[in-house]
Amino acid sequence: MFSIQELHSYSSRVRTSFAKKLSELPWQEVEKNREASVYSMKNILIHIIENEDWIVNWVIPGKTAEYTRKKSSEYTDMQAIVNYLNEVEGRTQSYLQNIDEKEMKRRVKLTLRSGEELDISAEEWLLQSFTEQLYHLGELIALMWENNIEPPRMQWFWNNPREDTTKQN
Repeated sequence: MFSIQELHSYSSRVRTSFAKKLSELPWQEVEKNREASVYSMKNILIHIIENEDWIVNWVIPGKTAEYTRKKSSEYTDMQAIVNYLNEVEGRTQSYLQNIDEKEMKRRVKLTLRSGEELDISAEEWLLQSFTEQLYHLGELIALMWENNIEPPRMQWFWNNPREDTTKQN
């Protein structure tokens, strides 16, 4: 059985590998409109990070009314995105290291823009954050392949948080 903490640790390793890979590319390639879900590889990575930030730091604590985010155009280089990634991961780790079974089962309500109300556990919100990243990493992989760029290894066995990190890219 995998814990939410392990899944997020895996997720963090993979996301960091993708950020590193994008940092190696020319900025114009990273921010080029590729007609993907949020247009560019830059925006996909930002979306992945924002999703975790929103869920962990705003939805679960019940502070969505206070949530604001930067426009993607305000990120003018990969270092700004990496800095944001590091901030979000720090806050996520702080939350995850202090949760217990009671917190995982706590119900969290959210009203969507459509007016639909969701009432799911903190654990389910964390799983949603994890799966959202997987969807969009697949998108990044496809964009990289289309442009003859070898994506980082994302498989569990290369990024297993239970094992030595020397296998990582």
